[in-house]
Parts: sequence; C-alpha cells; structure tokens
Amino acid sequence: MAALRALVLLGTVLSVAACGSSASQTTADGGSPGAAGATASEAGSGVGGASMGAAAGSAAFGGSAGGSGAVGGAASGAVGGSSSGGSAGTGGVAATLPTCGPPADVFSPIEKLSLTGCVDPADPRKPTPKAVPYEVNSPLWSDSADKTRAFILPVGTKIQVRSCKAGATGCDPADDGRWDFPVATVMYKTFSFNSKLVETRLFIHLDADNWVGYSYQWNEAQTDATIVDSGGADATFDFGAPAPAVSWHYPSRDDCMNCHNHAGGSTLGPETAQMNRVVGGMNQIDAMAAKGLFATPPSMPYKPALVAPYATSLGAPSAGVTTEQKARSYLHANCGFCHRPGGNFANFDLRYDTSLKNMGVCKTDVKKGAIAAAPMKTTLLEPGKSMDSVLWLRMNEVDPNKGRMPQIASFKVDMDATRVVGDWINALGNSCP
Repeated sequence: MAALRALVLLGTVLSVAACGSSASQTTADGGSPGAAGATASEAGSGVGGASMGAAAGSAAFGGSAGGSGAVGGAASGAVGGSSSGGSAGTGGVAATLPTCGPPADVFSPIEKLSLTGCVDPADPRKPTPKAVPYEVNSPLWSDSADKTRAFILPVGTKIQVRSCKAGATGCDPADDGRWDFPVATVMYKTFSFNSKLVETRLFIHLDADNWVGYSYQWNEAQTDATIVDSGGADATFDFGAPAPAVSWHYPSRDDCMNCHNHAGGSTLGPETAQMNRVVGGMNQIDAMAAKGLFATPPSMPYKPALVAPYATSLGAPSAGVTTEQKARSYLHANCGFCHRPGGNFANFDLRYDTSLKNMGVCKTDVKKGAIAAAPMKTTLLEPGKSMDSVLWLRMNEVDPNKGRMPQIASFKVDMDATRVVGDWINALGNSCP
C-alpha cells in the first residue's frame, strides 16, 4: 500500500505543470531526503512512538524512510519515524526534529516552520546552522522587501556547475555557469520589512524532475510561521508608526513553479555570474569551494559578475558600469527565467548573454496584444522610445490583470528598474542591430 501511494503521489506531482523543474539548477545526483516528514504529532495530535515519519512517498522522492526515531512525551508525543518505528515516549524527552528535506507527503507539508528542521531550533527566524547563506549580485524585485537567502544540501552531496562553453551536450551557452543542486536540497528565503518577517519560503527538490515551494506566514509575535494554503493568501502587517502597513501576497504553489520553471533553472538565483561577489571579506564562491560544496568548482577566472542594476542593501553599481549592463542585468534576473528558450514565454530572450540582435524584442510586435493603458502601443521594444515600448510599459503597470510584468509575486512598480530600463531603451537610437 505504501508503494502504491508513493506511485500515485509521484504521478500526481508529475501531472501538475507547475512542478516540472529539475536538472537546470538542481540535478538529481545523489542524496536521500530521509525527511521525517509531517507526523501526526506535528499536527498536535499527541501520538507518541508510532512510526509515522517519512514512510509513504519517500521512495518516490529518492529518499529513505527514516528520520531519527524521535521519542515523544506522553502529552506532546512528537514522532520521528525511524526504520524501527520509534519508541513510545515516556514524557519529558525532547523530540528530535525531522531532517530538513522533502516532506513525507508533498500535499501535506509540515504545518509549523519551527518543526521542519530547516530553521534554528533556538531561533526559528534564522535558518538551520547547517544552511549555507549566500547573496546575489542582481536581486529579484519583491516589492521592496528585504531578503535573506540560504540553501541546505543533503549530507554527502555536491553542487554541479554547468560548463556550457566546454561543449556540453544540450547546454545553451547563455546558461553557462548555472548551478544544479542535488535531490533533497532545500532553498531557503525570508522576506521582511523593517526587520519584521512576513514570509519564509522553502523550495524543495523532490526528485530528479520535480520541485515544490511552500510559503510560511509569520505571526505578529515573530515566534513561528504557519504553512500557507496551497492556493496562496493575502495579509496586511502593521508595524506601528511611523512605518506604514504592508500588504503582502503569498503566492500559490502553482505560482511558485510558474516562475521556478525547469527551463529557467528552477532555483533561479544561484549561478556563477550572480554568486561571484565578496561576502564577509571573501569571494563566496571561493568560500563554498573551500567547504567542498562543488562536484567540480567553477573554472577560474569566474564568469564576470552581473552588475547591480541600482543601489540596494546588497550594493550599488560600480563606477564605469554602463546603462546597458544595468538594464540587461535587471532583465536577466527578473524576466529571463520565463522569457527565454524553453521558458513559459519563449517568444523572446531576456537573458544577459543573449545579444540585442538575438533577443527578439527590437521592433517586434507583441504576441499578447497591447495593454489597457496603452492600446495603440504594440511593439515590444521601440529603440529610442521607452514610452512606445510594451516591454517598458508592462513594467509600469500595477495590475497583473491589465498587463503587469511580472505577472506573479509583485504588485508594486519598481521605479528604479523602470528608470534604468527606460534609459537603456532611450539610448539605443532609432534602429535595431
């Protein structure tokens, strides 16, 4: 029965278009989740000792059916689910948290963030000490939220780095340097305003072909976060004067996968051009290589770093950086995972390494039609005229139902980005290459 449930579960996951992602930023080499999963005790049922950890479904995700066999107390009864089934609690013994990894049931993620094993038991506002924090050069716009990022690798596994210029089969040169993470990797990200957390997202590599994203909503006391419904949610956070209230949208799980698509790399951010930066006085790629995190470290010299499009908490553009570099960096990080070959909207290519001539935007008619705010504008990019360019006009639209780009996970215009992209378009002259 467990094997049948595993097969049914995997088949269901594969049937969901949103879950089609794998060997672009997270490969299937090695690693067993060993996740203790969502047990009855984690839902507060008070069951002690029964073997309810990672059982049904773990084989489908390349994992072993086993957490740590945690012992639960008579009242709290947290269950781990070891291969021997665990032992009945005798009271007063602290339960062992599950391994941070895929849940036993992809449709029933662990309810409380503090129980996932992915955060610090002493402070759930921080990732587990096993996590590897990182920064990026060109961050994804998230309506002005401050973000922290980290990943948790399964024990004994390595990151694969694509070397497309070495003639790898089926590897697009514009994807050179993308990082592929092993099965059971968990990507961790927090979103906050004025140092107050509103969301933590866990993006989990289920198996060779599938990822899943879970959003957790933080409580006002900042003591824990609760899983958001699969359809997403909206909330308003009042941080007290003088800080304004923040309206926040939690994406649906399908929304997560529409952005984190297979062609775009699944994990989106981690690639050599994004990670090639100094953090804490040391290049973070060097630091990760020193820890043995790569199967083969990126070749030296590293691929040139993407420039910062504009000043953020992660830094500002360096002196001498061109307007084109800033605009193309922004479009790569915020748009290039969908607008690219094989992406969700593959009719043009916004990746940084694609030449303007080959982007498919200059003096090109739109496929989706004009937007409501500019019904007469139908050219993706009109060189020298940002206000006649639908690419720029969509960035200035607020409503996703009226043509806003991006359509998902953003409801606020990035004014710095529209300025940078507009300046680039206006500087192109009036002809295409």
